[in-house]
Amino acid sequence: MPLKYKFFFFLLVSTPIFSQKFQGISESNYAGTLGVFNNPANVVDTRQMVFINLVGVGIEFQNNYVRWDAPYSVGSMIINKVSSQYRNSTNNKIIVKDTYKKTNENVNNVAAYLNGALTGPSVGVDIKKWKMGVAGGIRYRYLNSISNTDPSIGNSLVLGAYSKDFVGKDIKNSSLYINSGFFNEIYGTMGLVIKNDAEQMLKVGATAKYIYSNSYGSIEASDFSYKLQNDPTNPSLNELVLADVKGSLASASIYQKLELQNFTTQMRSINGQGKGLGLDLGLVFEFRPDYRTFSRNRKGKNFTDPTINKYTYKISFSLIDIGFLKFSGPMVIINSLDGKTQTINFGDIQKFKGIEQLIGDLESIFGLGPGQSSFSILMPASSVTSFDYKYSEKLYLNLTYRQYLLPSARRGVIGHSGLYFTPRFEKKYFEFAIPVGLDNNFRNFNLGLSMRAAGLYFGFDNLTGIFNTFNPHGASLFAGAFIPIYHKLPGSPLKCFDVNNKPSFKKRRGLIRRK
Repeated sequence: MPLKYKFFFFLLVSTPIFSQKFQGISESNYAGTLGVFNNPANVVDTRQMVFINLVGVGIEFQNNYVRWDAPYSVGSMIINKVSSQYRNSTNNKIIVKDTYKKTNENVNNVAAYLNGALTGPSVGVDIKKWKMGVAGGIRYRYLNSISNTDPSIGNSLVLGAYSKDFVGKDIKNSSLYINSGFFNEIYGTMGLVIKNDAEQMLKVGATAKYIYSNSYGSIEASDFSYKLQNDPTNPSLNELVLADVKGSLASASIYQKLELQNFTTQMRSINGQGKGLGLDLGLVFEFRPDYRTFSRNRKGKNFTDPTINKYTYKISFSLIDIGFLKFSGPMVIINSLDGKTQTINFGDIQKFKGIEQLIGDLESIFGLGPGQSSFSILMPASSVTSFDYKYSEKLYLNLTYRQYLLPSARRGVIGHSGLYFTPRFEKKYFEFAIPVGLDNNFRNFNLGLSMRAAGLYFGFDNLTGIFNTFNPHGASLFAGAFIPIYHKLPGSPLKCFDVNNKPSFKKRRGLIRRK
């Protein structure tokens, strides 16, 4: 296996994908429809009367097994801006040495994720009069993972078929789970204020989704033994001997290999080989001890300033990505590998071009037939708990805890848990945040940075890989644009909400009534 493919095989694909957390912006009070992916209750009582999302994109990768220890960053490699001194003089290809990849042999289960989203057009509307908010739009997600994988397999994926550490050794009770897919989500969100009493506000929300996919593949091996040995017909090559495999190969894709046109075709589709439903549920509690400062009564009606944040702190809880897809049709194949023993010559596996091509090669090597023509998967159900504290009028401190709720040793979309602390400076037309997190099941240290100016934003959930600091486990960046139409203050005489002496305001109102 050529060296230049080893590292990208471990990353699953060499095509850029999209960051789905948008951690530096998603908990903002000006996040609009970006905030409903963390909690659908965020759609109601917003600062915008109308929020029009145009587009949001990003790039993300992280793993718990290998650190990048090269003289150039992952970011510069992705955009092909590596200095000439680290390129091959004959073909100008980037040199990737095994010494650039520091593996952690103390990890019990290797996990790598390329998960994310491209947020397409969406609209959110906040209706103060009815104490409700609604939103709708489309999101494209490219979700990939290696999970619950034996470290010896991780070593082979990183260092390749020529790894001397494992040649001739019998490795028992190994496991490997690879899942890769592209999903469209058409969603609708509704939120309601169910309590707005004195110092407390309680909001609830729900998002319903129609999910479909034309590109999904799974390699599932819960238990097998293997040995890496010299090819007797060509001692310069190695071959892999697999024995007593328990698992399956599943493919549901209209594509033969990974190409850019797969993404554009999928984004234009309104149907798929796999179809299903999804649901997000959320609630938000706000504590507002200074609520009187933001409220006025006129002719027996209460008016609240809609342009500013009123809470001292808020606590949010949500269940997201509850859902399933059922794949069926002529391009859907699932085969059992149970009890299989097979020798794989690495010359029989082509240059890695996506999960579809890899599964096709393995089906040919194992001599598998058509198999079954339907199967189902679950989406990566998770809970998200957030605490947002208003330190001052413009400075907020946020703590967000994401807990993945399903097993990671399964066929389906795999998620992971993490914890982020994000201080942010927030104003109507400007925002700055620094997310600091423990991600990938609390194994990876991520340091981020994000900025928003009016309706434009960009940032990093993890910039350690972009700038090559702390021997990074990954990298991510995101950017996007939206059009905000903000709420306005009620007309005169209620324009002034900033009254220092509330009792005197009441007295003046009483005197006017006695006249």
